[in-house]
Amino acid sequence: MNLKIGENIRNLRLQNKLTQEQLADRLGVSYQSVSRWENGVSYPDIEFLPAIAKYFSVTTDYLLGEDENEKRKHLRDQIRCIPNMTANDKEALIDIIRTCRREQDDGEYFADICYALRYYPAWQDADILEELQKSKDLFFETCTNTEHRARALEFYSCMENESHITALLDRYASNPADRDYLLKERYLFRDEFEKFNSARQRCFLRQLANLLDGDISLWRDSSKHPDVDGTNYEYNCKLSFLHNLCEETPTEKHPITCGNPPDIFAIQRIWFGMVFITAYAAQSKYEKAFAVLEDIVELTETIMALPNGTELSCKSPALNTLQLSVEHAYYKTVGNSTGFYYTLENGECAFYGSVDPKWIYECLNSTDSSRWNWLLNIRKEHKYMNLMERLQVLGDKQS
Repeated sequence: MNLKIGENIRNLRLQNKLTQEQLADRLGVSYQSVSRWENGVSYPDIEFLPAIAKYFSVTTDYLLGEDENEKRKHLRDQIRCIPNMTANDKEALIDIIRTCRREQDDGEYFADICYALRYYPAWQDADILEELQKSKDLFFETCTNTEHRARALEFYSCMENESHITALLDRYASNPADRDYLLKERYLFRDEFEKFNSARQRCFLRQLANLLDGDISLWRDSSKHPDVDGTNYEYNCKLSFLHNLCEETPTEKHPITCGNPPDIFAIQRIWFGMVFITAYAAQSKYEKAFAVLEDIVELTETIMALPNGTELSCKSPALNTLQLSVEHAYYKTVGNSTGFYYTLENGECAFYGSVDPKWIYECLNSTDSSRWNWLLNIRKEHKYMNLMERLQVLGDKQS
């Protein structure tokens, strides 16, 4: 190995505008020693290297002349070889983990090691997991790179002991969606298929909730001006997906419900319908607006007539483990409404949403937003007033 200690000491001395005598005085050695180092006649004692490095605020690796890029490349090559190691290579593997722990590289090494270890046949070895635990603690204390943290958490959560996985996720994955995703990947990696299916179901439901987001708060906000055609197209895509998911076909009379009884997506259907009513009215497509309005009024009437505990289902085979029940209740933030709750196979429960006919009535008759004012052209129609009266009756019954 061609050491460049002397050359590096000379360069550092000159950068700091020091003579050999001045550097020798600061280091507590003779100037002849400094001269011999710089001329390559001798090297500093190995115990003295940290003091020299500290004085110049560099690493000992820098003094030795080790190229940082070459060192990182060599370490990454070692990490890539981990999947090809055998149980007999355990000591070499532990040495790689320790080296990466010293180097850190803002955590990227740790994430790469966790990924590579998933393909190492003896990854569950107690000594390896102990070294990994030490690296994990240091990693999460020091790493500031969000991408590295996310990758490392995904890979490491697959290998964490069962007794520690809850604490790990509680600390670093407080978001329920992130938690479910990490558990799904963990159970798949560990061939725990029963747990995997449950976690996958929760992830799927969250993805559906995002895709079928029926929140119309922007539509009601008079300060916002969404493009009518663009909004109509967006919600047509969402509704088409919902119909395909539930294996149903819309009709002219039932463009939202397809003539089917209430299902687990009844709330989304009502929200979608309210957007379509205003959009069609703004486009002067009055017949379509009335068809949608009548469809969601009928749906609301049916829902409000359901007895407590009625279970709603979905035709989609992807949601056959979902049980959804109806509960009539009074919510301070909503008013008298029908709440929907869902229960997964593992017994977890969560609030799913609510249907409030009084709220629907107030929105469709509101004048505080340009969105609802698009309905002015049809509000005087006898058919519209009859449908609003049916909603009002439902609201009065709940009062």
